[in-house]
Amino acid sequence: MESLVIRTANVDDVQSLVDFNCALAAETEGKELDRVIVSRGVARAFEQGNEATYFVAELESRVIGSLMLTREWSDWRDGWLMWLQSVYVIPEHRGLGVFRRMLDHATETISLDPDVVGLRLYVENDNHRAQSVYLRNGFTDPRYKVLERPLRR
Repeated sequence: MESLVIRTANVDDVQSLVDFNCALAAETEGKELDRVIVSRGVARAFEQGNEATYFVAELESRVIGSLMLTREWSDWRDGWLMWLQSVYVIPEHRGLGVFRRMLDHATETISLDPDVVGLRLYVENDNHRAQSVYLRNGFTDPRYKVLERPLRR
């Protein structure tokens, strides 16, 4: 893994990010996402300024993992909470430290901003493997339950 490169994603990575998001939904929730919508959503993320940032792990010029950070203002903390989302590492590279390297890089990047006060994520209730990985990487359970009210399909 010495040749693993972690970098900020760019529009050339859209197809890999779409593939990873679709694979993530299938693996963790048994959902088949509409690739047209996901493609549009990933592409639009690059137009959002610093509202959404993707990072990718690249090995020998092949993208093998990704994660996205989005931000939420916290008036309670007077700063930005960054949300870790769309985390995916292709199966043959799992357990080799790819996620940890991406997380470390993303954390170092956001730590440069003094207004960033925390990093959060949500994980599917039954995805115990992912929960275990996150707990080993310093995340704790803040005792919140995420609820959702969809406004559009």
